[in-house]
Amino acid sequence: MRTRRLVSLMIAVVAAIVWALSTFANMSNAWDPANFVVRVGAGALTVAAGIEWLVLSIRETRQAGLPRVGSAGETAAARSAGSSTAVENLLSVFGRRRTAAQDLDLVMGGGAVLVGAYLMERKVRRVWLRVGLDPASVESLEAALGGAPHRVFGTQIPTRGLFDRSAYTQIEGASRSGAWSIAVPTTDVDVLRYVLTRAEEIR
Repeated sequence: MRTRRLVSLMIAVVAAIVWALSTFANMSNAWDPANFVVRVGAGALTVAAGIEWLVLSIRETRQAGLPRVGSAGETAAARSAGSSTAVENLLSVFGRRRTAAQDLDLVMGGGAVLVGAYLMERKVRRVWLRVGLDPASVESLEAALGGAPHRVFGTQIPTRGLFDRSAYTQIEGASRSGAWSIAVPTTDVDVLRYVLTRAEEIR
């Protein structure tokens, strides 16, 4: 998380410098379309990166960031394509945004991704799932959905919850502990289903 904070801070500083230079370059405030685009873009990137830095700083201070599951020797996991941050979404214009195919390749190669999801219980609850083919990922999935095997019955549009439901898919299924229902970013559905079908093999 500290690395992400540093990257966010650096992006915010560089964008702020670009904004300041473009503002000073047009002190007369004459209409200049190119200058206007640069100022608006740099300003938006400064705000987005600054907000992300602030959020990450608060999370680290309160130790309420992404969950730490499994053994101390587990490999780190990046956010999934569907759980990317605001800054990562802005950087996607430069071709740097993760894709669902990259996530699936990573998991099939022994890696893992972190998926931000919502357990559709009586009270909708935000959770982070480590999704991969390793014991730490199995532990994370079992903590949220119960023990393997995991059966998937179907998918639908999320029925409730205070989140952007248009970007999520609700998956209905069951485990040894009983039925479960979880809303995950639509982009992450395939990688999660792939891991769920193989979770029982990992133990």
